[in-house]
Amino acid sequence: METLEGTLKEAHSWALKRIEVLSDRSLHDCDMDLLDNAAAISQEFSEWLNLDNDHHDVISLEYIGDGSEYDG
Repeated sequence: METLEGTLKEAHSWALKRIEVLSDRSLHDCDMDLLDNAAAISQEFSEWLNLDNDHHDVISLEYIGDGSEYDG
């Protein structure tokens, strides 16, 4: 089972890479929709991408699906 810390690192890396890919493709293809998508991801993850902020509030819910302790 993955840890919360690992999941957060993966999501952070994905966001940075996706912003980079969409921005590069936007410049190459002259497609403003791709740049808009990159901006939307940047806004969604802005709290995580702010290097001046060392503290982040993370709320995690326990898995309650099949195979969990709540699966009854």
